[in-house]
Amino acid sequence: MSFLDRLKNMLTAPGGVDQRSYWVHARCKRCGEVITARVDLMNDLSKDFETGQYAVHKVLVGAGRNRCFQRIEVTLRFDKNKKLVERSITGGEFLEPDQVEVARAAYEQAIAEARARAEAEREEQRSKIND
Repeated sequence: MSFLDRLKNMLTAPGGVDQRSYWVHARCKRCGEVITARVDLMNDLSKDFETGQYAVHKVLVGAGRNRCFQRIEVTLRFDKNKKLVERSITGGEFLEPDQVEVARAAYEQAIAEARARAEAEREEQRSKIND
């Protein structure tokens, strides 16, 4: 067993579930891009000592493939056992893990259709200029 395999086994629980991570999946309300982010439950959380709960605030920004750099702000609250109890989002919407692939495919299809329309418009403009 290699060093990396041993390290992976230490960081993941039996059955392949990572006890150290919480994954956030969001879709941008402006362009529809799907963004996935990881919250490290050991290092990213801030503790509220009055209530014993934890919280994290993340700002997500997509790759900008559609010239959209919309900020998606996510706030997550966890109980003392680091189980999610509340979440909020602005600039986007949460996706469940089973919705991510469908949403990504729809986004990629929309990008491809927009590029095809833009190319057709460019060709039409070129043909008008050449006539």
